[in-house]
Amino acid sequence: MLVYECDGLPQHKHPPRAVVFPSSTEEVSDVLKLLAREKVSFAPRGAGTGLSGGALAINQGVVIELARMRGILKVDPENRLAVVQTGLVNAHLSRAVAPFGLYYVPDPSSQPSCTIGGNIAENAGGIHCLKYGTTTDHIVAARVVLADGSIVDLGGGSPGYDLLGVFVGSEGTFGIATEATVKLAPVPPAVRTLLADFTNVDDASRAVSAIIAGGMLPAALEMMDNAIIRAVEKSVFAAGLPVDAQAVLLVELDGIEAGIDDDAEKAASILREYGARSVHSANDANERKQLWAARKGAFGAVGRLLPDVMIQDAVVPRSRLPEVLAETYRISANYKLQLANVFHAGDGNLHPLICFDLRRGDDLERVRQAGREIMETCVRAGGSITGEHGVGLDKSSYLPLIFSEDDMAAMLQVRAAFDPSGLCNPGKIIPLPRGCGEARAIATHTLSEPGGGLPLPSPRPNGERVLKQAAATPRDRAAHKQALLSAKLNEARIARELAKVVGDQSVRRRISQIDSAKASQSESLANERMLEVAPLTSEQAVETVKILAREGLTVLPAGTGGWLEAGNPIDNPDLILSTRRMKRLISYEPADLVASAEAGLSLTEFQKHLAEAGQWLPIDSPDDGRATLGGIVATGLAGAHSFGFGTPRSFVIGMRVVLADGRLIKAGGNVVKNVAGYDLCKLFTGSYGTLGLITEITFKLRPLPAEARTVVASGPLTSLLTTGRQIAADLFPVAVELVSPLMAGRLELESQPQHSALLVRFTGSARGVVSQTAQALKLLRADGKNRCSVVDEDAALWGKLSAAPMQAADNLSWRVTLKPGELASFLDDVVALEKDETSHVSLSWQAGLGDGRLRAIARAPVYHREAVRALERLRAKVEALGGFLVLEKAPPETKHEFDSWGGLGLTRELMGRIKDQLDPQRVFSPGRFEPVGE
Repeated sequence: MLVYECDGLPQHKHPPRAVVFPSSTEEVSDVLKLLAREKVSFAPRGAGTGLSGGALAINQGVVIELARMRGILKVDPENRLAVVQTGLVNAHLSRAVAPFGLYYVPDPSSQPSCTIGGNIAENAGGIHCLKYGTTTDHIVAARVVLADGSIVDLGGGSPGYDLLGVFVGSEGTFGIATEATVKLAPVPPAVRTLLADFTNVDDASRAVSAIIAGGMLPAALEMMDNAIIRAVEKSVFAAGLPVDAQAVLLVELDGIEAGIDDDAEKAASILREYGARSVHSANDANERKQLWAARKGAFGAVGRLLPDVMIQDAVVPRSRLPEVLAETYRISANYKLQLANVFHAGDGNLHPLICFDLRRGDDLERVRQAGREIMETCVRAGGSITGEHGVGLDKSSYLPLIFSEDDMAAMLQVRAAFDPSGLCNPGKIIPLPRGCGEARAIATHTLSEPGGGLPLPSPRPNGERVLKQAAATPRDRAAHKQALLSAKLNEARIARELAKVVGDQSVRRRISQIDSAKASQSESLANERMLEVAPLTSEQAVETVKILAREGLTVLPAGTGGWLEAGNPIDNPDLILSTRRMKRLISYEPADLVASAEAGLSLTEFQKHLAEAGQWLPIDSPDDGRATLGGIVATGLAGAHSFGFGTPRSFVIGMRVVLADGRLIKAGGNVVKNVAGYDLCKLFTGSYGTLGLITEITFKLRPLPAEARTVVASGPLTSLLTTGRQIAADLFPVAVELVSPLMAGRLELESQPQHSALLVRFTGSARGVVSQTAQALKLLRADGKNRCSVVDEDAALWGKLSAAPMQAADNLSWRVTLKPGELASFLDDVVALEKDETSHVSLSWQAGLGDGRLRAIARAPVYHREAVRALERLRAKVEALGGFLVLEKAPPETKHEFDSWGGLGLTRELMGRIKDQLDPQRVFSPGRFEPVGE
């Protein structure tokens, strides 16, 4: 039992009451049902390599040890997926899929021993997350057992709130992940690893920012200082590092062979310019492996300096590295402690190692004081208290350094939605007042009740809806007239009060977006009378929401209003709350690849600002040039480039949100790597304005590619589909989009009327793009049936494709998420619809062959039941293939009969619990995710 009283951070020890070793999801469920019945808390545990005291069962709770659940349940090379039990060791997965030319990207230093489940709990990073992202970017789905023993499947393309995203990094406080579906990536065909040594730590840290500012994004960019170099060279990990260097940088570039040497020479030139004494390129795979073994073995090697070590984990903007590093050395010297630094320099993730000797009586207290000062220094520089190790027990007292009481209260409310009992790994992450029983850490009455934690404004008596009286149809004409008068008076009063907050010009009537000829009388009247309020600042938005909540009104958050009708029918909204006036670029530091902006700024304008510094935000959600950043994040919709770069959720690292009770909370932060607290950014991204009003967003960015080129081919659908899938699998495109004949016409592509078209985009170095383009053309021309061309200036083409779903004439649209390998089967059904205009008039579609997306747009038929019947058939087919169909836009009569989201099972219940916690009065977009007919 002593083995389980601590994790990899031995400063915290809590012996458990018992340790249980389940071997299946069902056994975990049975155990948790028993513990729930007995009201015994528990802590999930993988390999115990964590460094935050997160896997400890406090107050004699039970440890659920997952080490026996280490099976690889399925490997799917075609779709680049694997399904594994979460006790599987990280490195074992890459070893198992290596014969397919694939690997699992996340590679923390403990990779040979840490487990997939532990990585999920901590949102683990690693050396290569600079380019490829952390664990959350590589987990597709998870099977989770909640504290009451219920089993729920999260993710997998399921619509609705990103429950998987907020679960990853929750440190075992939301439930236990027992199985995971993970992304696999092709092993890069070419790799170059550079070792640069410096006589000055400042020069090395400035070189880091210079590489990023120079338009490069290495796969890895690591630093080791002199103390670490000396320790490593005295250990079994010795790799020939120069022991007289004050710092070394390890820079790794990967990709295709064409152009990689040019990139390596560019990086070497920057390193020399910033003071590198020498730059050496690893001669072969063995030398590369030896260099990385030295880096990953650094933590273990520091024992040669002193017998004990406190490992810190913090993140700062990479542009602040020189001053922060200097301050860490000053702090350690002030406390007469030895400091060694080894860290992920590319994303500013510091790991100061404070070396000491417990046999000296006062060392431990000095270490704690120095550690806190280092954390405070990082926070003052705009950073975070943890980038990958998590908060756990060790850093919960630091959380108030970066989050307010309101921020943490919102986190606790989300935690209560997942675990109302408070039995799931209690006492971790969020600091609690002294005296709270650990087993009751979350399960206080106020937090387990909907909306608990803070008092909410009281609704008006009898639920009076002051802007909706005119929507009724009283039998008595006099009563109807009185109702109209009452509504007008109430509306005028509220409008005046709102105008005092936002100004007279910012309260106006909004033209109805519902076709009054097809809407019911109440819908028409309600929308004719709907007001729009447009605050200028987050503070104005806060005061506006407080007024609306007090009056018991319901609100539709909006940018330009392109997705107001998304989802199921809204329950008689009173008012539109628009961010159209909130258009500031708040901050932008190119060296950090980070920018913050208000939600009303358009993506087009945002990209113009970034392009001036040679950077961009690589997302292409549906956009006709008017889409706002807030609208894009609120919908979370992906476009063609999600195959190569990821969806919007991958780029949002921070935001400010006004909740239904008027609290303005912060989620995330300003650094590219941050696991402090719960990732509420994921929860709000894709929530369609049902949980709050997003007012500010912080994004991580990418360097603009040196070259971009698109291959366009037209020909028979079968030929393009087969070759497109081959290109997606064998080459490295960022987008592989197959479009219908009608869509090809809209894009003004040269093709025969009956032919589909394929668009394949490559970005990167000039040599790399030329090489990939040539290979794609060779594959496409091999069939002999396809007409091919190359578009060099291709931005306008992809812009037209992004704008296609926003055509005003198309009032019926839906999207599908499938595994790429299942897309061909479903396309047969879609093609059949093109010829049958009884359910979809002028149907056009686009399909992402690399990631399994499909979006169809059309005009609705005269008889709506034809559309409903067709949609029911399509959804049945999609669900049989393991995917999801979401109805985006449709006339009201169609949406009243066909649920926009489909059956979501237990995830809908979880979504409802979160809504109950954050918006119990149903202020924001009520009904959007509620099942049709309820």
